[in-house]
Amino acid sequence: MAEFKRIGDILRPALEQLASSDEVRAYGDWWAAVGEQVAAVTSPRRLVRGTLTVECESSVWAQELTFLSGELLAKMAAADPSTPVKRLRFITRGGSS
Repeated sequence: MAEFKRIGDILRPALEQLASSDEVRAYGDWWAAVGEQVAAVTSPRRLVRGTLTVECESSVWAQELTFLSGELLAKMAAADPSTPVKRLRFITRGGSS
């Protein structure tokens, strides 16, 4: 007869690995740096080779946040000195610019 395992015991290692991933850390660093107003109109989408791509509600937000990239990167580094994010890229929802 097969031995039963608790689902938490099966999933725990995968969830712990996911929680410590660079991408998850980058998302947390983003939310810590931007505050509620910006978080409400943006969504981090992916981290590739140090570049965090953030989807914005509009091109106006994407342009404004591009202008503020240096300040945002500094805030992210202050919140997490070992942040995996080195650059920010902003796109609009449904777009790739």
